[in-house]
Amino acid sequence: MPAKTSVLSSSHILSLIEEKFSIAWIVFPSDGGDWTGSRSLDYFIGYDSSTDPLRARFLEAVHPDDRTDLLLDLSFLTKRALPCRRSVRLQVAGRTDRQVQIEFRHVEGPSFDTLNLLLLKDVSQEDYSIQKLAQFEQRLEQAMRTWQMKGLWWADTNYNMIDYVGRDELIFDRELLGTQYTDIVAKEDQGALMLNLMKAGEAGKPFCLPVRVVGVDGVTRPYQVRGAPNVVDGEIAGWTGYVSPSPLTVMPRSSAVTDGERMNHLSAALLRAGCAALSWSYGELAARAKVSASTVNRILGTSGPLIEAFRLSSLTALVEALEAAGVTFQLEAQGGVSLCLSPVHN
Repeated sequence: MPAKTSVLSSSHILSLIEEKFSIAWIVFPSDGGDWTGSRSLDYFIGYDSSTDPLRARFLEAVHPDDRTDLLLDLSFLTKRALPCRRSVRLQVAGRTDRQVQIEFRHVEGPSFDTLNLLLLKDVSQEDYSIQKLAQFEQRLEQAMRTWQMKGLWWADTNYNMIDYVGRDELIFDRELLGTQYTDIVAKEDQGALMLNLMKAGEAGKPFCLPVRVVGVDGVTRPYQVRGAPNVVDGEIAGWTGYVSPSPLTVMPRSSAVTDGERMNHLSAALLRAGCAALSWSYGELAARAKVSASTVNRILGTSGPLIEAFRLSSLTALVEALEAAGVTFQLEAQGGVSLCLSPVHN
């Protein structure tokens, strides 16, 4: 015969629900009788029904700054009024304060008595998530101001906008979701922009491209877009980047750095050739660029693309130090970069 399947009691099922959803309840009559509550109250206030009177233990656990308002709510509840939902802090010895949302109800009890019901739900994690989200938004806004970002954007593999955050109303004060990124660029620039994006996609590298954006007011203004492919399991799943004024004014940058194509082609061999042309040691380059010697050694010893492995600020410092001494990095028609040396006296 098949084994009998045990049937859970309704009280056990209720306990599982309370534990799963971090909820508890308290019920008491309006005439001042004893309070009773669910077993899950131990999670909220460290309550033991065999030793603790529930009313005193519950009010003791409520944060002093929240207790007066809650007592007023309870007085209204016993007078058949129904207070609005309230959020209070519960203090449990040895535990972190819990942010708890309380909902007040009236229910029919035995002998047609009206009972007062408190429904408790732990919203600590929700409250924490809201605070962290607010902090993130503040930091994002601060970063966008610092780096003069006009907006952040996310696009799919076909460069269709799937999300954006904009600070520049002239660019982003319109519905852009689903439109191609090139749609906001001047028509005469769209072909070149798409070609450059395709080249960046084939290389799988970050890019920096000059663009002319048509604002909501119809005026065309110069910007530049910086971005990088979002690679998942070795495949490009989309694009992300930001729009900034052209040229950037956050920090001085050389022509080799502001030109995204040349930065994409910058290699350790070119930097080593620059040092050789100036008869510089790696240590002298580090000193002039104000970059640590260990970082310079790692950069100059790298065989792959530098822009993928090192901070742009470090690469910028090295290029500017070499340019200040007379080295010029020039983009060739076929896409490569050549190095030239002009006489500069230090």
